[in-house]
Amino acid sequence: MYRVLVVEDEADEAATIKAHLERFGSARGVDFSVTWLKTAFDLISQSGKYDLVFLDIDLPGINGMEAAQLLRIYDEVTPIIFVTNLAQYAVKGYEVDALDFMVKPVGYYDFSLRMEKALRKLSANVGRTIPVTTTDGVRVVPLARLDYVEVRNHDLIFHVADDEPLRVRGNLSAFERENAGGPLLRISKSVVVNMERIDWVRGYDLRTLSGDLLRISRSFKRGATEEITRYLGGSR
Repeated sequence: MYRVLVVEDEADEAATIKAHLERFGSARGVDFSVTWLKTAFDLISQSGKYDLVFLDIDLPGINGMEAAQLLRIYDEVTPIIFVTNLAQYAVKGYEVDALDFMVKPVGYYDFSLRMEKALRKLSANVGRTIPVTTTDGVRVVPLARLDYVEVRNHDLIFHVADDEPLRVRGNLSAFERENAGGPLLRISKSVVVNMERIDWVRGYDLRTLSGDLLRISRSFKRGATEEITRYLGGSR
């Protein structure tokens, strides 16, 4: 099921998008869970909780374009589709990497064409991001850039390629449970590594694609080595 956020101040327009999503999902065999917000004030706090955002531009208070610019500070990957009667904003949308635009009133044919594009994007993104709650808000970390997570003094430190580490309060075991079934693997009491970001393993030493050297604990060695071999060997 894909989580969809609709930010639209007009109830009838929001209802139209929701109806189109239900019709599209029924035709494609895809389920959507839809949440509706009337303003963009709460959009940033919702970062990382949704797979796709439909965002009206002409909103009261913070307009949709301003909200998208703020969202992109913390979330570089969640697809945004602008729904607007202000077509002149289309070019500006490239600045926030908008997936597409739809002009009101939104007809189903145009909607379905754009949703086909969005569905391809969603299929590629599903399970590929991790929301990290910092003191400044929720930062969405692409899994493809997360090297490893370690715990120090009850803090989780997210080591992200080409970026500064993110430090937040948290529990490594809880983080591991929340992200079970993916490429994240515990290699010691204090470290979970992203198997997709492993460069090589030699004995008890492991190097990430960013060049960080990690140590596999003796008690985790056998299970970790078998899991890494299976994962990198193609049994994913």
